[in-house]
Amino acid sequence: MKVFAILSLFLILVAYSFAADDFVHFYDHSVIRVNLINERQVELVASLNLDVWSENLVLGKNDVMVDSSQEMIIKHSDIDYEVLIPDVESVIQEERTRLQSRNESQVWPQASFFDDYHNLSDIYAYYESLAKSYPSIATYIPSIGKSIESRDIPAFTIGKSTATKKIYFQGGQHAREWINHATTAYIATQLVTLYSSNAVVKELVDNIQYVIVPVVNPDGYVFTWGSNRLWRKNRRLNSGNSYGVDLNRNWNDHWGGAGSSSSPSSDTYHGASAFSEPETKAVSAFILSKGPFALAVDYHSYSQLILRPYGWTTARPTNDATAKLVGDGIRDAIYGSHKVRYTSEASWELYATTGTASDWFFGPAKVPLSYTIELRDLSTFVLPKAQIIPTGEENWAGALYYSTYVLKN
Repeated sequence: MKVFAILSLFLILVAYSFAADDFVHFYDHSVIRVNLINERQVELVASLNLDVWSENLVLGKNDVMVDSSQEMIIKHSDIDYEVLIPDVESVIQEERTRLQSRNESQVWPQASFFDDYHNLSDIYAYYESLAKSYPSIATYIPSIGKSIESRDIPAFTIGKSTATKKIYFQGGQHAREWINHATTAYIATQLVTLYSSNAVVKELVDNIQYVIVPVVNPDGYVFTWGSNRLWRKNRRLNSGNSYGVDLNRNWNDHWGGAGSSSSPSSDTYHGASAFSEPETKAVSAFILSKGPFALAVDYHSYSQLILRPYGWTTARPTNDATAKLVGDGIRDAIYGSHKVRYTSEASWELYATTGTASDWFFGPAKVPLSYTIELRDLSTFVLPKAQIIPTGEENWAGALYYSTYVLKN
C-alpha cells in the first residue's frame, strides 16, 4: 500500500511537472546551412516545411531548422550543408534556466539593463524610467495603439517635436529576435544619457527629434518568453486554427507579392490584407502623424546586414547612390567599433520581399533614407547575453553616423 501511495505521488508530480511546463521544446533539432544549387533542391527543402531561419528559401545558402529525420532526407538528397547549431533545445534551455534563476540583485535597476535580456514589462518600465530621468529631452508615450491581444504599443521620443529633422527607428517586429529589442534600447539610452556630457550628442538631440517604437510585436514577444522561444509572428488566430501574421510582410507597399506567403501556417504569412493587423496599422499611423522623417531604420536579426530599398523589385530608386553611400557609411562605422563586418546592399540582392516596413517607409511614408538593419550574429536568434553590449556599441556607432549625416544634409 505504501509503495502504491509513493508511486501515485510520483506520477502526480510527474504529471504536474509536464502540465506546468508550457514551453515548446526542440528536442532532436539542429540548425543547418544548406547550399541549394538548383530549383529541384529548393523545392525539396521547401516540401519539408522547415523553419527557415534565413526567412526565404533561395538558390545558394539558407539556414533551416531540422529534426534528425529531415536532416537525413537532406543528406541523402546530396545537398551540401553544414551544422550551425547541433542541439537547439540545449541552447534555448540554457537561456531559459539563466533567466528564470535571476534574483533581484542581478536584474535592472540594481544591475545594468544591458547585462541580459528582459521581458516586455521590464522593457516598457525601462523606457518610462528614461523619460522620468531625462524629462527635458525624452518623452514616454504609453500607447499608440493596441496589439491583437490588446497589449499597449508604447513609443518614445528624444528631442524637440519642433525639430526640422527627424529620425525614426523601431524594433521587435519579429518576436524571436531579442537582440533588436536590446539594441534599440541601447541607442536610445546613449542619446539621453550622453546629452549633457557629449557635444556631438547634444548637437544631434538639439536639432533632430528621434521617434522610436521599441516593440512593434508585443504579443509575439511575450509568447517567446512564456511558450515558444522561436516564435516570429504576431498572435492572430487564423482560419484553420493556425496563429500569427508576419508583421514585416503586412505593410501596405506591394503587399502580397514575392517573399511572402498566403498560407496562414507560414512564417512569412502576409495576412488577409495590407495593414490587416492592429500592430502595423497603429505604428504606420503613428509614423505618418510624426513625420516627415529624413531617415528610418527597422532593426532585426540576424545576418549582419544593412539593407536598403527595394525588396519588391530589382529596379533602383532614384536616390540609390545616396542611400548606398549612407548604408556603406553605417557599415564602416559599425566595423570601426568591434571589427565586426556587416554587408551593405539592396534588399532584393538578398532575396525578394514585399509588404515590408522599410519599403513602406521609403514609398508611402516618403522617407528618403530607409534601412532594415540585421544585427548579430551569422547563425542564431538565441544570441548569448555577452553579445548584447558589443552589438549595442557597434550599432550606436552606426546611429551616430546616420544621425550626423542627417544633421549635415
